Amino acid sequence: MALKFTHPKFAGSPDKKMGYLLAFITLAFSVIFLKLFYLQILNYPFYRGMSDSNSLRLIPQKAPRGIITDRNGEILATNVPTYSLFLVPAEMKAYQTTLIRLSQILGEPLESMEMLVESRRQRRKFEPIKLESHLDDETIAKIEENRVHLPGVYLQMEPERFYPHGSLASHILGYIGEISEGDLTRLRDTGYTVGDTVGKKGVERSYDRILRGQNGGVEVEVDASGVQRRILDYKNPIQGQTLMLSIDWKLQSLAEDLMGDQIGSVVVVNPKNGEILAMVSHPNYDPNEFVSGISYKAWDKYMKDKTHPLQNRAIQGQYPPGSIFKLITTLAALEDKVLDLDMKKVFLCRGIYWYKTWPYRCDNASGHGWVNLERAIVESCNIFFYQLGLQVKVDEIYRMARKFGLGSKTRVDLDSEVPGLVPNPRWKESTQHMPWFPGNTIQMSIGQSYLLTTPLQMLDMVAGVSMNGKIYKPHLMYRVLDQNTGRAVFEKQGELLLEAEIDQKYLDFLRATMEKVVSSDRGTGKKARIKGVRVAGKTGTSENPHGDAHSWFTAFAPAEDPKVAVIALVENGGYGAVVSAPIVKRMIEQELGQDVTPWQTPTPGVLLTPGGTPPPVEATPTPVDTPTPVPPAAPQ
Repeated sequence: MALKFTHPKFAGSPDKKMGYLLAFITLAFSVIFLKLFYLQILNYPFYRGMSDSNSLRLIPQKAPRGIITDRNGEILATNVPTYSLFLVPAEMKAYQTTLIRLSQILGEPLESMEMLVESRRQRRKFEPIKLESHLDDETIAKIEENRVHLPGVYLQMEPERFYPHGSLASHILGYIGEISEGDLTRLRDTGYTVGDTVGKKGVERSYDRILRGQNGGVEVEVDASGVQRRILDYKNPIQGQTLMLSIDWKLQSLAEDLMGDQIGSVVVVNPKNGEILAMVSHPNYDPNEFVSGISYKAWDKYMKDKTHPLQNRAIQGQYPPGSIFKLITTLAALEDKVLDLDMKKVFLCRGIYWYKTWPYRCDNASGHGWVNLERAIVESCNIFFYQLGLQVKVDEIYRMARKFGLGSKTRVDLDSEVPGLVPNPRWKESTQHMPWFPGNTIQMSIGQSYLLTTPLQMLDMVAGVSMNGKIYKPHLMYRVLDQNTGRAVFEKQGELLLEAEIDQKYLDFLRATMEKVVSSDRGTGKKARIKGVRVAGKTGTSENPHGDAHSWFTAFAPAEDPKVAVIALVENGGYGAVVSAPIVKRMIEQELGQDVTPWQTPTPGVLLTPGGTPPPVEATPTPVDTPTPVPPAAPQ
C-alpha cells in the first residue's frame, strides 16, 4: 500500500485555507482603504489644491488708484485703461520656444526676458508674472494671432496711472512703481503683496493706503494646455478713495510759469491753518515716465543730471537764507534787550566793516551812514547786523532760530524732508573740531556761515511772524472723498506745530517794518508793491561758493490780516529784490484776486522812521579804523 506525504505548509482543511485567503484579502483591502483615507480625507486639502492649481487659475485684477484733485476738483492724477501681458510658468509647455516667440512679438531682448521670468518662476510657479505693460494695438493683435502657440500666456486690461498735466506739480504728486522688497518689509502688516503697485514719492507715497483700493480677481478654468475654458467666479476690484489736495491749480500753474527755466522753488501757504496752496520745484520731471517702470537709460539720465530734477527743493534744498534771517537776529536782539524800540541805538555803515584785520562788506559799497534798526531792515544793511550780532551773541541767535522751528523738519506730509542746520559753538566743536570764531557770528547774523534752511522752513518762520508766533503744520491733504458718493469722509483741520513765545510788541514792530520794506522807496522789496494791498516782505541774497548768489524774497498779505504767505528762491539768481520779489508779487495778486500786472515804478515816498525824522545818536561801539591793506578773505 502506497503512503501519501503532505507538506506541512499545505496541511489543513479547506475551510482553514479559505480563512487564510480571506485574511489576506481583508488585509490588502484595509491597506488600500487606509491609503485612500489618507489621500482623500486627511490630505484632501493638499491634493485638492494641487488639482485646482492644474485646472483653475486666479487672475488678479488691480484696483484703480484713487483720483487726486486740487482743492477745486481739477484732476491731477487719474487712471486710463491699458493692456498688460502675463504668463504662468507652470503652464508653459515649451518654455524656451514660448519665450523666443514672445521676444520677437514684443521686440524685447530674449536675455532680459529670461532673467525676469527666471527670477520669479521658482517662487511663483502657478502665479501670473507680468511681462509687459501698456501694450499697443498692434502688439495685442500679434499676441491674439499667436495665442495657440503661447500656452500659459494671456492678456489682461488694467487701470494705469495717468498724470494729465505731465510734469506740473510732479514733486507734490510723486510717482508710483511696483512694490520692492524694502517696501514689502515696511508694509508687511498692511496687506501688500508681491506685484502690487505702490506710491514711491510725493503724496502718492504719503497717502498710498487711501489711494490704493482693494484688488479683485477672476477665477477661470483652463485645460491641460493652459487655454482658458470658462469663468467660474469674479470679484470686483474697489477703487481707492479720492484725495483732494489743498493746492490751487491756477496758483500752481502760475508759479510754474513764473519760474520758467530758472532753478529754484516757490511755496505758497495759508498762514492761518498751514494749507499749502502751491509748491513748485524746478527743474521737475514727468511722473508718467515711471508708471510702467522707468528704463535704465532714462533713470541713469536723471541720476547724472547736475540740476537734480528729482529733488524737491522746497523741502530738500538746503541754502543759506541770507538777509531774511535778519528777522531772527532782530528778535534775538530785542528779546535780549540789546536794542529797544525807541530806535536811538545806531551803528555806522561805511560800506565795509573791519573786525580786527578781516573785512566784512555791505551791499551798499558807499555805505548807509548812521543806521537804526528800522532802517537796517528796510534797506537791508549788512554792517548794522554784523555789529548787532556780535553784541547779541551766537547762543541767543541760535535760541531764537530754534524757537521758530529752524533746524527741524516742518513735518509736511511729504517724504524725504531734510531738517536744515542751525549751527552753534557746540555743533562746530563736535563736527568741525574747531572753536567758534567771532567771524562765524558776524556771518550768521545775516543768514550766512554754516546756516542752512529749506524754502518751506523759511516760509514757516515768516508765517509765524505774521501770526503772532503761531506756526501751523504745513500740509497738502485737504479732503478725502468717497469714490462712489463723492462725499467727504475726512477733512483736514489746521494743526498748531509750535508757538514761539515772543513779546507782542516786538512782533508788531517786525510786521510793521516788513511792510515798510515793500512800501518805502528805499525798501529793498518795493518791486513786490501791489496797489490797494498792504504787503509785508523781506529780501534775501545769499552768497554761494559755487556761483552767483541765490535770490530770496518772502512776503505775506494783507499785512493787517494775512491770508497768504509766499516765498521764492531762485538759485544763482542774484539780488532777491530784482529776481524773486516780482514772482512773489504776482503770486499774491493771483491768490487775493488782484489783477496780475507787470511791476510799475512806485510813487515817491518818504523814509519811514519813527516820527519821520532820523533818530538821535546814542553812544555805540565805533567800528575799528580801516587799515590800508585789504586781506583777500574773511575767517570762518
